[in-house]
Amino acid sequence: MALIPAAPGVPERAEAVLEKPEVLAARPGVLAAVNSNFFAILPAPAGVKPAPRSRFSVGAPVDILGWAKDATREASPAQAGYASFWTDLAGRGHIGMADAPGEARMAVSGRGELVRAGKCVATADKPLHPRTAVGVDAEGKMLWLVVVDGRQAGYSEGMSLGELAALMKDLGCWDALNLDGGGSATMLLASQSEKLDLVNRPSAGSARGVPVMLGIQRRSSSTADERR
Repeated sequence: MALIPAAPGVPERAEAVLEKPEVLAARPGVLAAVNSNFFAILPAPAGVKPAPRSRFSVGAPVDILGWAKDATREASPAQAGYASFWTDLAGRGHIGMADAPGEARMAVSGRGELVRAGKCVATADKPLHPRTAVGVDAEGKMLWLVVVDGRQAGYSEGMSLGELAALMKDLGCWDALNLDGGGSATMLLASQSEKLDLVNRPSAGSARGVPVMLGIQRRSSSTADERR
């Protein structure tokens, strides 16, 4: 698995900038990727007039909400109120509230657990929105990445958090986490040529910029040998 954060942005306090999902996920061996952390777009520094653009334009500086860590850096620390998905040194996945355990290889965060210890903990039956979620089995060996389209009449209205929790439990998740949804909900899958293709229908009509992607990356043979 690989966390794929955007490069640090400007102003100085920005933890990342918005980037196209396919650019963030463009790493060797990435087979699938979904958006992950919620984020807050930062205002332009005092005295700087921002260029006219969409609120979610590529390059917009943002504060990543919750934990965001990969093998090279910790883009954002663990944060109260944001549950996390992380993998330990053995590659097993965990979901819950975490205080940045030192053994974590990577981590992303969401807002609200969906399933905990095999039981649905999110029950709200509205509103309906596009959703993204991650789940693991009881041993942390099986991973589910789920994206639900929404806000598109005649195609998909979306899901409530209660419906999403029920879906994740039915899929077999022991623990599951709600990631950023809405217009950010994006899933990329590699084709036979290993080109990453957008496989869902984002509510805005195209994938919008995000600061972090959670990807599944093929292990190199050397890495696999080291972990046997």
